[in-house]
Amino acid sequence: MKRVYFIGIGPGDPELLTLKALKVIKSADLIIYPGSLISEEMLNFLRKENEKAEFFDAHGKTLEEILEKIVKAHSEGKAIARLVSGDPAIYSSIMEHIEILREKGIEYEIIPGISSGLYSACKLGIEYTYPEISNSIIFTRLSGKTGGAREEEILNFAKTNSTLIFFLSAGLAEKLSKLLQKVYTPDTKVAILHKLSRKDEKTFIVPLSKLKDTIDKEGINRTSLIVVGKVLDLLDKNFYKRSYLYDKK
Repeated sequence: MKRVYFIGIGPGDPELLTLKALKVIKSADLIIYPGSLISEEMLNFLRKENEKAEFFDAHGKTLEEILEKIVKAHSEGKAIARLVSGDPAIYSSIMEHIEILREKGIEYEIIPGISSGLYSACKLGIEYTYPEISNSIIFTRLSGKTGGAREEEILNFAKTNSTLIFFLSAGLAEKLSKLLQKVYTPDTKVAILHKLSRKDEKTFIVPLSKLKDTIDKEGINRTSLIVVGKVLDLLDKNFYKRSYLYDKK
């Protein structure tokens, strides 16, 4: 029997797919994709790469409906590719699939993708960890209707020398801005990155106090990241902090 593949397809640009991901997708009989998140460019590319496969849109379907589709295809000996945006390790909801597959004794494999959280650093042209300025990267989301980090957790994160990357939080921009201003000054740089790697991507660098206004003005909601931290000072300033790795001594 064939296994089920959970495949990270990155932020949207087909050229950011891994070779392994593309190899599995090209040989799949059933491709389940996130219709509300996948880019049109990516979907068209994958349809051309695998014209024989059945494409099934998971958007608007319940977990039970998706799993029913997977289990039935697996029982028929079909190769199944369950696509997730970005990387499967971050806010992909694959574990609720995996738990049921384990119960049914169905083998699975996870293939990583490029997270928008990491690609955002490429777009900004900086490194998110930098000596004495940023020791860690924290991927998080502000608590809303569907869960997330509590306010006290966010405040504790902000008090560290970390780069904070907020997923799924653009709709809570006002709440997030007011919360972060308890730690950061109103003029602290914030990066807003919308639809990264896609043809219609947008990037804004604004003061924290202008976060909500910018998101409202630009009509930004889904498929967006908010980046906060001292590391954003690297956008327009050189600090010349040397690493030990390449030091003469």
